[in-house]
Amino acid sequence: MISKGSLIKIGIVLVIAISYLLVFGISERVGASEEVKAVTTPYETVEPLPEETTSKTVTANPEEISFPAYTSLNIDPLLKSFAPNGAVLLPAGYEEIITAVDTTEPDIKVVTDSTTAKADETTTAETDGTTSASQTQTAETDVTTAEEDDNPSGETLKVQYSGSGGPVEVDAAKILAQVVMGEIGGSFNEEAIKAQAVASYTYIKYYNKNGSAPNVTVKEPNETVKKCVNEVFGQAIYFDDDLIQAVYCASSAGYTASSKEVWGVDYPYLQSRKCELDSLYDPNYEVKNSFSSQEIKSLVKKSTGIELDGDPGNWFAIKSYVDTVYVGSFSIGGKTAYTDGDGKEINITGRTVREKIFNYQLKSSCFNFVYNSETDKFTFTTYGYGHGVGLSQNGANSLAKVWGYNYKEILNYYYPGTEIK
Repeated sequence: MISKGSLIKIGIVLVIAISYLLVFGISERVGASEEVKAVTTPYETVEPLPEETTSKTVTANPEEISFPAYTSLNIDPLLKSFAPNGAVLLPAGYEEIITAVDTTEPDIKVVTDSTTAKADETTTAETDGTTSASQTQTAETDVTTAEEDDNPSGETLKVQYSGSGGPVEVDAAKILAQVVMGEIGGSFNEEAIKAQAVASYTYIKYYNKNGSAPNVTVKEPNETVKKCVNEVFGQAIYFDDDLIQAVYCASSAGYTASSKEVWGVDYPYLQSRKCELDSLYDPNYEVKNSFSSQEIKSLVKKSTGIELDGDPGNWFAIKSYVDTVYVGSFSIGGKTAYTDGDGKEINITGRTVREKIFNYQLKSSCFNFVYNSETDKFTFTTYGYGHGVGLSQNGANSLAKVWGYNYKEILNYYYPGTEIK
């Protein structure tokens, strides 16, 4: 028989045990509930990445980006067929980041002091005869040219364009807006449009200062272009207080080209520059063109006189590169030079291949190639569009959209050591 004192002790122990279970059991359940709540927080509350970095990781600081060798890249190009207005037609549902500039090639003239010197081996593209500082296609325009209007800006520029009948002196602000529209259109980021406006203004003034009127492409500007031009009108680019030769191109190739390698004139502000964003956003990066061996044989014979025979896989070889990625010396049928119709010996370079042999069917002199014996076809893969010197139009758009550069930062990026004033 249990005594009364023992029953009291047992009751006290049971009360303590039940209290312990109630206190610590509830605490654990509360903790478990909070843990589940943390895990099941709705996704919508997470801060989204910026639009430009949702599909690709881009570091804000250019110096911290690791840029892969272009020959090792396997990027699905964004480039599709061009619409009549020059815009790229992207796949349905694709959120557009960059709009390409449809371009052809200019007859670049590099001016030194007061002399206009045409660069060696530079060939005018088969267009309607107009050329410009870049490779922008001449637009069929119904534009009211500035010489038909008043002179509201108080400044004139001398230019020539398709239908002008030679050099004409026109209102600076009006013609500049028409040139910018003709060069890149009005769909780019506004800071890129402003950069183009300052570069075009500088380019025209540079030629005028040296006694000539450059060829330009004109098109009726939209309101965005007019606004951007008005905001920067009168600003030009200088190096050591002198106007610069502000050439530009549609796209660089991961690196801009130097004026020395392209035209033989070494400007300190037209050096090769690394362009990390090209491989990620430029629609002219890694574009392919294919040619049959018979087409190649005919093109080479017509342009150089070199007869190709034997295994097509042995016809071509890249011997060297310039400015990191552009093809330097090139061998055709074992030869690195040929004699032209005037008896002049021409070194075969990447530019020779692009301009003389392929007549600008290749977008750039930055390229590689493969021959497929089963299909009997050569496939050339190009990077960039145009000569590659100076400001890259698509690159400027990327700098503005992805890294948030303003127009002055864009211009200083492509023309280092210069001043905008």
